[in-house]
Amino acid sequence: MASRGRRKSVGVVEMAHDLGVSTATISRALNGSPSVRRELADRIRAHAEARGYVANRLARALSASTSRAFVGFVIPYVDTLAYSAVAAECARLLSAAGTQMILAITENDAEREYEQLRDLVATRIAGLVISPSTHLLDETRRLLAELPMVELHRLSGIDVPSVLSDDEQALADSILHLAALGHTEIAYLGTPRELSNGAIRLRGIRRGVAQAGLDPRRITMRLVEPTQENGRAATCELLAGGLPFTALVVGSGSLSVRAADAVRRSGRRLPDDLSLVVYGDPSWFVLADPPLTMIKVQYAGLAGIAARLLLCALDAREVGTRPPAAGPHFVPAELSVAGSTGPPPRNMTVTCPRPRLPPPQCRSRLTRPRSSQ
Repeated sequence: MASRGRRKSVGVVEMAHDLGVSTATISRALNGSPSVRRELADRIRAHAEARGYVANRLARALSASTSRAFVGFVIPYVDTLAYSAVAAECARLLSAAGTQMILAITENDAEREYEQLRDLVATRIAGLVISPSTHLLDETRRLLAELPMVELHRLSGIDVPSVLSDDEQALADSILHLAALGHTEIAYLGTPRELSNGAIRLRGIRRGVAQAGLDPRRITMRLVEPTQENGRAATCELLAGGLPFTALVVGSGSLSVRAADAVRRSGRRLPDDLSLVVYGDPSWFVLADPPLTMIKVQYAGLAGIAARLLLCALDAREVGTRPPAAGPHFVPAELSVAGSTGPPPRNMTVTCPRPRLPPPQCRSRLTRPRSSQ
């Protein structure tokens, strides 16, 4: 009596022989590549299903109903709410729509980013949300051109939908707030102009300086790569340098966490000795003593728009609906005033008093960007 067990598994080579096409064509069709004619791709998928072909768990995308099972979420860091909170909410929203999210962390390294994207493409993701590295490789651009995608926080110049916090006005408001309190010497710690969000925030600072009628020569600028260590080191250098500022504005969530800690460790009292504005609304900012004046960002709003745009892009690829329009989608940010900002010290004239020598953990140099950036 013939066995009624499982059919013998079939591979790409056997199916290519059956259909008289190359193995590359079989692979592209099963990966959902648009380079294979729809009629041929449908015939290959039908044959694969009839022969019982399943490559691996992630690759069971043999029909339109399963082709959007997985998407990528590619970010440079995961240690601040700008990325962790958005990632968590995006994962929840996408899962509710039947799509699972695969997280990749690039550490803002362009080479690492390319390698991780290659791996994601190999697992047959249907699309992705990405916060691109500072300097995107040409090879990465070619990979991204094949996928429905949404950019988050940062822009790479690719003509796709993007979701950004509208930080320019909030940063301008921070300068106007400090100027109204009487500050004329202000330091700004932000991220490089090469990052699109860094350029937007810097534009807000400069607009605030102009609107407040401040002398731009009395504004101290430090632009560094957005890591927590750089936030600590840059703040320590500013505080130890005897530079002329009575208020510090930090324009990055990654920089703000350790910058606030460095100010506390320096022994300065907020706002009696220094006024401080931070970015990003981590929950412990409101628990500080005093609570910190901050740029509040709507992370849930960013995640909701990113997830919706990606699902619309997947629908467009899958069933032919209109894809979402390319270009930025802004979510408002706002200045939330708390106890860390006040009038400048009365005895302050031209320069800040030199603080005591910072503790050993504040005596290292800033970490430099990787050579690939």
